[in-house]
Amino acid sequence: MKNPLFFIPLILFVHTLSAQQQMQNSGFENWDDEGSAIAEPTNWSSIKTADALAAIAPEVLHRVAGRTGNYAIELEVKTLIGISANGIITNGRVHADYTPSNGYVFTDAGNPKWHTEFSGRPDSLVGWYKYAPMSGDKGKIEIILHSGTEGRLPRNNATINNEIANLRVDFVTPQTEWTRFSKAFNYKSAMNPAYILTTIAAGDSTISKEGTKLIIDDLELIYNSLEVDDFAATEIAVNGSNGFLYFTLENQENVSYQVADLSGKVIQSGKAKTKIPFNHDSGIYFIMIQNEREIFTKKLYILQ
Repeated sequence: MKNPLFFIPLILFVHTLSAQQQMQNSGFENWDDEGSAIAEPTNWSSIKTADALAAIAPEVLHRVAGRTGNYAIELEVKTLIGISANGIITNGRVHADYTPSNGYVFTDAGNPKWHTEFSGRPDSLVGWYKYAPMSGDKGKIEIILHSGTEGRLPRNNATINNEIANLRVDFVTPQTEWTRFSKAFNYKSAMNPAYILTTIAAGDSTISKEGTKLIIDDLELIYNSLEVDDFAATEIAVNGSNGFLYFTLENQENVSYQVADLSGKVIQSGKAKTKIPFNHDSGIYFIMIQNEREIFTKKLYILQ
């Protein structure tokens, strides 16, 4: 005997929350090796823990007062023996080089300290910053979601095909007060990623200017929320004489639906089409519509 399917909003809400992954320690509250020259936020890496030149690298990362909580990160561009050392941090690992253009950050899949496994598909990134650039400099946050075990920024030919999505936020204008930013992901694939690689830099790559400072706090990945409210009549309607659901969708490919009664029991499901028979009593129902990226839950009024 098959058990009946149930579609209870609370269960769906909990499921949605569990799928909404965040970057580790994205508020920078937890730190390793506190009080030492290599103090860093847990799960993050600067040039002091790079895979090369770490012993002679300057301290470009500092812990400062946070917008919320106790701490934020301050990144500063410094110069060492005539070479500009960008203030940089990553949730992967830094590869440093005497030639700045040869430096990069990467997912070190073989070491759990230097990678973040990630299977979510967030819509955007939000966070808060302060910025004190030297003339002509600019900072950034850049993120890629990637499959496989190889991810790198800047990209190269060996890693670019692994990319699922990306975003980049540029910081140019001085900001002395906490300022909010938001940036949407650009998706290149319908696949789910395996890792998230993030880099935050105070200066402009290989031409960063000594003295530029960037402060970052409270990074958060934003997902489409699961909302329950009313459908507009133009979005979905029911023929009162024969009983139909009418879907108005821009793209009907890979769109599925489930209808549940007030007890949460699924009473009908399938692939969404322009016109679908719906032979059930008048009343209030919940309908879930899902495509490759999003799930929407709405309240549906049936009048027969």
